Order: sequence, then structure tokens, then C-alpha cells
Amino acid sequence: MNNVLESIKETWGKLTRPMQIGVGVFVLGTFIALIILTVFSTTEYQVLFSSLDAEDAGAVVNALQERGTPYRLDHNGSTVLVPKNEVLETRIALATSGLPTGGVVGFEIFNTTRLGETEADRQLRYQWALQGELTRTIRQMDEIVDARIHIVMPKRSLFVQDSPVSTASVLVQLKPGTVLSSGQVRAISNLISTSVEGLTPENVTIVDTRGNVLNSPSLSLSGEVFTQRFEMERAYEQQLENSIVAMLERIYGFGNVVARVSATLDFDQYESYSETFTPITRDGGLARSQQTFVESYRGTSSEAGGVPGVDSNIPGYVQTDQGGISEYESSESVTNYELNRTETHLTGTPGQVKNLSVSVWLNGELTPTQLSAVEESVSRAIGLRTERGDSIFVDSVPFETSPLLSDVLIADAVETKTFDYWILAVILLVVIGAILFVMIRRRRQELEAPPAAAGLDLVVDDEEFEMELPPEEKERLGIRQSVQSMAEEKPEEVAQLMKTWLVDD
Repeated sequence: MNNVLESIKETWGKLTRPMQIGVGVFVLGTFIALIILTVFSTTEYQVLFSSLDAEDAGAVVNALQERGTPYRLDHNGSTVLVPKNEVLETRIALATSGLPTGGVVGFEIFNTTRLGETEADRQLRYQWALQGELTRTIRQMDEIVDARIHIVMPKRSLFVQDSPVSTASVLVQLKPGTVLSSGQVRAISNLISTSVEGLTPENVTIVDTRGNVLNSPSLSLSGEVFTQRFEMERAYEQQLENSIVAMLERIYGFGNVVARVSATLDFDQYESYSETFTPITRDGGLARSQQTFVESYRGTSSEAGGVPGVDSNIPGYVQTDQGGISEYESSESVTNYELNRTETHLTGTPGQVKNLSVSVWLNGELTPTQLSAVEESVSRAIGLRTERGDSIFVDSVPFETSPLLSDVLIADAVETKTFDYWILAVILLVVIGAILFVMIRRRRQELEAPPAAAGLDLVVDDEEFEMELPPEEKERLGIRQSVQSMAEEKPEEVAQLMKTWLVDD
């Protein structure tokens, strides 16, 4: 190694100055070029797919190997990275091949035909594919990381009444710190129910990975319905209260009216059917059918005859029947009339008002006539009906003026909140300006103050103190003052002199 170094030194010494410079430039350029190639030729990788399970990661890696695309694995193999310029192309190509599958199989399972497949096998594959497609759809929600769906589709029965209903259960894995709202839960149940034949939203059970039941038949029929009804009643009450307060405050002033409404809504849905028959009029009605029967007989009989019985059968006894004229008439008429019938079908819409209770308080002392006028105006404004059982109470009393209980002061505080913010902002700006002014003034005083005497922390401002200094200090102070005055008069020359001293040192 020493011989090599000595040979290099000897060769370097034989080179002329320009040749040495040329060799140095060549070596330095080669080194810089290698660095540039190393930095800029490094392939930048980007994420192709992330959060893959082992099965999907293996399928993606096999597809990349077949395509000859370089790749890298990260995050314990759950993330696959490819070169930046090939991300989009590779992702589209793998998506065309159905990768990644997300651990589920969709309707691409029917891309191949199986020989000897029975109808039961085909139905099983259809159910499997349907579960996979629904899982992929639910995973598109921002709050859901993963999901699993199980669908039960019973066999059809020849008897409609004996046919069991379809059911489904869903397990969702949520992102940390996120929850599904009631609207999102209903959206999932409706999505699944409309995708499966014979499935209703009430028969969809949704559970998260923490064991919380988000939707079930019992919840959908009790808790969720109760919550919706309560919210509807409260919204209706709030609307009536705001309407009453807005109307009366225009008359009695802002903050001088308090109104509370209690409403009971009827959420029952019913259907009523009635059929009424009315009698026909005295003059008749619309004849439906008519039947008339007339029988008449007239004639004279002279033939002998006997009376039926024992007497006519006794020997030697003959009884004759005297002939005569006879008449017989019979008449019968039947008329069927249509009956008047009225059919009525009534369907009750849920959400109708069953009862209203209103209470209104006004600030001050009002006369009975004024209170009666207020009661009448409120009743007309909100559609109060006494025959339905609605009630209203209106009274006046001086409102409490305590800051803790006064609605007037609270309203004034809300009204002047913006003004208070402006006052605070102005005060804050004044304080900040004063602080900056003091700091700038101190800084100027420090810059304008004369320097302290060498070796002492005293400021020499006056001649009396200067007389008390020793002769050596006076001489040194004079030199310092001369230098200071020269620096103030000729700052550029002094700066150049200082640079020359620094270079010499």
C-alpha cells in the first residue's frame, strides 16, 4: 500500500501545474457525476395497495412477478409499493384482474363455468358472491375499515304462508375514534335489504367489532322508533313556541314573552272501512227484478158426482151433486229494488295532533281584556281546538331582574356580545402598542447612552465625576471619546481600518 502511495506521489510530482489542475478537475467531475447519478437515478416507490391481508398481498405479489414489475413490501407485508411512474398503470391492470379482492369474492365467480354443477351449488355460489359484493360496497364508507356479511336465504315453500323470511347479519370494523350515526346505520340496513330478495330492514342485524348492537329487530321496533317520535314531537313544540314568541314580541318587546308548548302526536296508522245501507223512498226505487203471477178460472159443471167418503160407497144410496157456475182468480206480483249502499275507506296518517297544551307568560301587569285578546290570538295562530281537548293558559307578571334569572339581561348580553368583543380588541391593541412604545424607547436610550469607562461599570456623563478619576483613567477616557467621535464623523473610514487590522491579525 505504501509503494502504491509513493508511486502516485511520484507520478503526481512529475505532472505540470496545468496537468495537475486538469486531473483534479476530472476526478472532481467524476465524483460529482457519480453522486448525481446515485441521487437522481434512485427509483422512487409509491404505495400501490395498503392494509392488505396475507391472501390479497400474496395474490398481488404473484401478479407483479408475472408482469415483471419491481415492487417492495412494507408494514409487515400489508403494503405493496411499486415505482412511481408505474403506479396508475399497475393499479388499473390489477383491478381489471379483480385484485385485490379484499378477502371476498364477488360476481366474478361466475366468469368460469363448472361442469356437473347442480342448482344447489349454483345457488350457494350466488349467495357467496352476493355477500362479497355487499361487503365491498359497505367498505366504501369512510368510517368503516372492514366488514363481513352473512345472509340467510331459506328455501321457498309451496305454501306462501309457510315461507320463512330472509335475514342478514353484518359485522363492521370502524376506524379508531369514529362512530356510525343512526342515519348511516339505516342506510346500511336499507342497502342490504333492497339487495336481497325477501329481506326487510327490520331483519338486518348490525354489530361492530366492540360488541355494540347498532341495529336489530328489537331496536328498530322500539328504541329507534321511540327516538324518532320524540324528536318529531320536540321539533313541533319548538316550532309552535318560536311562532308564539315571535308574534307577541312584536307587540310587547323583545324578551318580554315566555311560551311553552306540550304536544301529543298520534303516530298510529290505521284504516277504517264502513258500509251503510239506506232505505228506498216511498215512491219506489230502482227496480232490480220484477215477477208477476196471474191465475184465473171460470166454467159451468153438470156432471153427476158424489161426495167423497163412506156415503157414496153404500149400496142403494145415490147422491147427486148439483152443477153450477164457478169462478176463480189469483194474482201475485213481486218487485225487487236495489238497496242504497255507501262504502267509506279512511286511512289515518301518522303524525296527527292529538292534544296541545300551551302556557304563555308576559312581562308586566296586563288587564283581563288584554290577556283575553292574547289568548284568542295565540289560539288562532297555532290552531288550538277545545273540542279536541286542547288547553291554553295566559297570564302576566313582572319578570325577575336578577342577572342569573333574567331572560332580558341574557338577551341583552347576546345582543351586545359583538360590541364587547370590539371593546376587548381595542383595549388589547392599546396595551400592545404601549408595550412596543416602551421597548422601542428603551432601546433608543441604550443606543444613545455614552460608553462605560474601561474596567468600571460607571457611565461618565458629567464633568464632576470626570474630575474625580485618576490621571491614567482620564487619558484613557479621552482616547475613547476621541475614537467614538471619529467613528461618528467618519464611520466608513473607521470600518475600513478595522477590517485592515483584522486581516493583519
